[in-house]
Amino acid sequence: MSKQATPATAPAAMKSGQDDVAALFHQLRTQNRLLKLVLGGVLTVGGALALMGARTPPSRATFDEINVARINIVGADGGRSMVIAARGLLPEPVVDGKEIKSGRGPMPGMLFYNGVGDEVGGLIYDGKLDAKGKPSAGVHLSMDRFGGDQQLAVHHYEVNGHMETGLSVYDRGLHQDYDALYQQYQAAPAGPEKQALRQKWKDAGGEQTQRLFVGRTRGDSSALILADAAGRPRIMMTVSPGGEPALAFMDDKGNVIQSLPQAGTAKQ
Repeated sequence: MSKQATPATAPAAMKSGQDDVAALFHQLRTQNRLLKLVLGGVLTVGGALALMGARTPPSRATFDEINVARINIVGADGGRSMVIAARGLLPEPVVDGKEIKSGRGPMPGMLFYNGVGDEVGGLIYDGKLDAKGKPSAGVHLSMDRFGGDQQLAVHHYEVNGHMETGLSVYDRGLHQDYDALYQQYQAAPAGPEKQALRQKWKDAGGEQTQRLFVGRTRGDSSALILADAAGRPRIMMTVSPGGEPALAFMDDKGNVIQSLPQAGTAKQ
């Protein structure tokens, strides 16, 4: 029997071999797709576990020195607890959840925030020389009431060749009680109505008053000044730069009603 294929049967054999090869390639491609799906799932689960492991415990970094323009210290809910900022990057004050325009933007400093996101105080400072070469500078550390303005401040100011350094206690109402009145006052045209709105704003606690000052005055005296709710000085205890002590009691018009040494007493 001859093993040589006849011309009539050779094409059929070739077709059968090609079909076998195609089936093998199809099977390999199917297995390759399944392998990719399995590997992808393993890598996804492994990556998720790795990320979960990286979050617990939180990572910590140690630096010997760092240069930064602003640091926002936030809580787990993303709310601010403190902001430390370079010159020009301080945020505006926030009271009752609203930003209030201020003139402190160019200053550097550090601000504190309470649990509802309102500012409760901070440290601001700056200094430069004026056209005459005299310093214009200040440092101000304040503490605010809840829903309102500063109540206590430690401060130092220099302007026009004079200095004032001391501790002050202030009085002011709640922002929610006087803010709407102030907006109406600003929008009102000049006249009696505007003045009436200003008085309502003051009666609602809108005007900040200084109740106490202790420190060095711009006149270079040491002083303790006590004021009433309207901010009018009623008792002043001073020591002049030359060493002369004085104690004065005043009425609501600023007139001295009693003093030590007594007014008009000749020096011995």
